[in-house]
Amino acid sequence: MMAVMLVLAGCATKLPSEDIEVLSEYSDIIRVLRDPKLTPNSKEKYEAACKLVDKVDLYFTRETGTVNKLFYYRDAYVDKANSDTPVFTFSYTWRGNLLRIRFFTYKIFVTRVEITRK
Repeated sequence: MMAVMLVLAGCATKLPSEDIEVLSEYSDIIRVLRDPKLTPNSKEKYEAACKLVDKVDLYFTRETGTVNKLFYYRDAYVDKANSDTPVFTFSYTWRGNLLRIRFFTYKIFVTRVEITRK
């Protein structure tokens, strides 16, 4: 029972990605993720992406505009770019560790989010 309460308490502390407070509360993390001078395989971006995933509920993302506010667009690999259903994949690596965040979309709407850590 105690373990379940700890898990639920940990989940409750995440802000939904669409919450306007995310931009101010985690501006330092977002600033690193949006920095065009840093590559997705830099220590700084990898650590910032991990912190964002730990603190913000990205599964709540509903619009591509939110993705643009949180991440640097050139860090994304876009699959099916010329269709109504592009998939935006952000892959951050550091020393053999991988954090991949995929946003499946329909036009300007995010329909599904996948987060993978290896």
